Formats: sequence, structure tokens, C-alpha cells
Amino acid sequence: MDSTIASILKQLRKSAKLSVKQASDQLKQYGIDIASKTLYGYESGLSMPNADVFVALCNIYHCGETGSILSSSSALSEHAAQNEFAQNKITQDEITLLNDFKTLDSFGQALVRQVMEHEKERVRQMNGVSGG
Repeated sequence: MDSTIASILKQLRKSAKLSVKQASDQLKQYGIDIASKTLYGYESGLSMPNADVFVALCNIYHCGETGSILSSSSALSEHAAQNEFAQNKITQDEITLLNDFKTLDSFGQALVRQVMEHEKERVRQMNGVSGG
């Protein structure tokens, strides 16, 4: 995982004035039970949270209120501000889509994944890029 993403997650948690234990405890309100050690892994770049965990962390860290991961923290390094991921904003629409996806049963989620793969391949072909 990109160490800048890890540092963003850590900085957002600190900006929210939460300990790793407190953040881990708050994740339980979203039905996500992970150990503090796992959260440390996300913040150190050893692993990457899945979409459910990422959206929950964004909610806990109040990312959606600012419209941008970066604007949640003024203390991020200049390097992080130049990172491509850090410059992308997570829109409320995208958060809503992820939350809607989470409400689907396994059949619905599999169907959405199939449509997504089909559309990605269509766009690759349209752009003359080979699949992969």
C-alpha cells in the first residue's frame, strides 16, 4: 500500500482526536470488528482497508463533511498533497454508492461486480487498451 495513503489515514484519525482503540471501537457501530493492530497495519502501510472499512473510517473521521480527504487535515505533508490518490476527492455520490452496495445481499453484490467488470472491459476496448 502507498505509504502516503497510510499517513493520510493516520493523520485523519489524529485530526479527529481519536486513539487507534477508539477508532476500532467506533468501527463496531458499522458492524466492523477489527483489532487495533489491524488499524495500525492500515496506518503503517502493511495492509489496505476494504471498501466497507474505508467508508466507515471516512464517516468516523468526518471526511464526507469536508468533501475531501485532504481538507480534513492541514498537517499533511506537501508530498501527500501531490500524491495522485490524495488529490482525488471522494464525493458524496461515491460514498452513497458504496453504502448502497453494502446493503445488497451477496447475489446483488456479485451482479454489480459483473456489470462493473463488463463496463471496465468495454471502456478498455473503446480506449484501445488490452484487458487485464
